[in-house]
Amino acid sequence: MVKSLPTEKSVIYEPKNTADLSDFLKANKDNFHEIWIVLIKKEQANPQPVSFKQVVSKAIELGLVDSRTRTIDEKKYAIRFTKRKGRKN
Repeated sequence: MVKSLPTEKSVIYEPKNTADLSDFLKANKDNFHEIWIVLIKKEQANPQPVSFKQVVSKAIELGLVDSRTRTIDEKKYAIRFTKRKGRKN
Protein backbone atom coordinates (compact mmCIF):
# COMPACT_ATOMS: atom_id res chain seq x y z
CA MET A 1 0.00 0.00 0.00
CA VAL A 2 1.09 3.61 -0.46
CA LYS A 3 2.89 4.79 2.65
CA SER A 4 1.75 7.73 4.79
CA LEU A 5 -1.41 8.53 2.87
CA PRO A 6 -3.85 10.20 2.97
CA THR A 7 -3.82 13.31 5.13
CA GLU A 8 -6.46 16.00 5.20
CA LYS A 9 -4.32 17.93 2.72
CA SER A 10 -3.85 15.10 0.24
CA VAL A 11 -6.04 13.10 -2.06
CA ILE A 12 -5.65 9.83 -3.95
CA TYR A 13 -7.38 9.54 -7.31
CA GLU A 14 -7.53 6.87 -10.01
CA PRO A 15 -8.60 8.44 -13.33
CA LYS A 16 -10.73 6.47 -15.80
CA ASN A 17 -9.25 8.23 -18.86
CA THR A 18 -7.36 11.38 -19.85
CA ALA A 19 -10.47 13.59 -19.88
CA ASP A 20 -11.34 12.41 -16.36
CA LEU A 21 -7.75 13.12 -15.24
CA SER A 22 -7.82 16.60 -16.76
CA ASP A 23 -11.16 17.49 -15.15
CA PHE A 24 -10.04 16.20 -11.76
CA LEU A 25 -6.70 18.05 -11.77
CA LYS A 26 -8.27 21.33 -12.92
CA ALA A 27 -10.93 21.14 -10.21
CA ASN A 28 -8.62 20.07 -7.37
CA LYS A 29 -5.10 21.40 -7.98
CA ASP A 30 -5.63 24.29 -5.54
CA ASN A 31 -7.60 22.30 -2.94
CA PHE A 32 -4.87 19.94 -1.73
CA HIS A 33 -1.20 20.14 -0.77
CA GLU A 34 -0.52 16.93 -2.64
CA ILE A 35 -2.38 14.83 -5.18
CA TRP A 36 -1.58 11.14 -5.66
CA ILE A 37 -2.64 9.78 -9.05
CA VAL A 38 -3.04 6.00 -9.22
CA LEU A 39 -2.04 4.29 -12.46
CA ILE A 40 -2.19 0.73 -13.72
CA LYS A 41 1.20 -0.73 -14.58
CA LYS A 42 1.92 -1.20 -18.30
CA GLU A 43 2.16 -4.96 -17.93
CA GLN A 44 -1.33 -5.14 -16.38
CA ALA A 45 -3.40 -3.28 -18.97
CA ASN A 46 -3.07 -2.92 -22.70
CA PRO A 47 -3.84 -0.22 -23.44
CA GLN A 48 -3.56 1.66 -20.17
CA PRO A 49 -6.52 3.93 -19.36
CA VAL A 50 -4.02 6.75 -18.65
CA SER A 51 -0.25 6.57 -19.15
CA PHE A 52 2.53 7.97 -16.97
CA LYS A 53 3.49 10.36 -19.77
CA GLN A 54 -0.08 11.68 -20.10
CA VAL A 55 -0.36 12.27 -16.36
CA VAL A 56 2.95 14.11 -16.09
CA SER A 57 2.22 16.20 -19.18
CA LYS A 58 -1.20 17.31 -17.92
CA ALA A 59 0.13 18.02 -14.41
CA ILE A 60 2.99 20.18 -15.70
CA GLU A 61 0.54 22.07 -17.92
CA LEU A 62 -1.46 22.92 -14.78
CA GLY A 63 1.55 23.97 -12.69
CA LEU A 64 2.08 20.75 -10.77
CA VAL A 65 5.31 18.77 -10.46
CA ASP A 66 5.82 15.06 -9.82
CA SER A 67 8.15 14.06 -7.03
CA ARG A 68 7.56 10.49 -5.86
CA THR A 69 6.33 7.20 -7.17
CA ARG A 70 5.07 4.48 -4.82
CA THR A 71 4.04 0.93 -5.53
CA ILE A 72 0.54 0.10 -4.32
CA ASP A 73 0.45 -3.58 -5.32
CA GLU A 74 1.52 -5.81 -8.22
CA LYS A 75 -0.95 -4.05 -10.56
CA LYS A 76 -0.92 -0.38 -9.53
CA TYR A 77 1.33 2.46 -8.48
CA ALA A 78 0.82 6.11 -7.49
CA ILE A 79 2.59 9.32 -8.45
CA ARG A 80 2.70 12.28 -6.08
CA PHE A 81 2.13 15.80 -7.44
CA THR A 82 2.48 19.13 -5.66
CA LYS A 83 2.22 22.75 -6.74
CA ARG A 84 5.28 24.20 -8.43
CA LYS A 85 7.09 26.57 -6.09
CA GLY A 86 7.79 30.08 -7.29
CA ARG A 87 11.38 31.10 -7.95
CA LYS A 88 13.16 33.53 -5.67
CA ASN A 89 15.37 36.15 -7.29
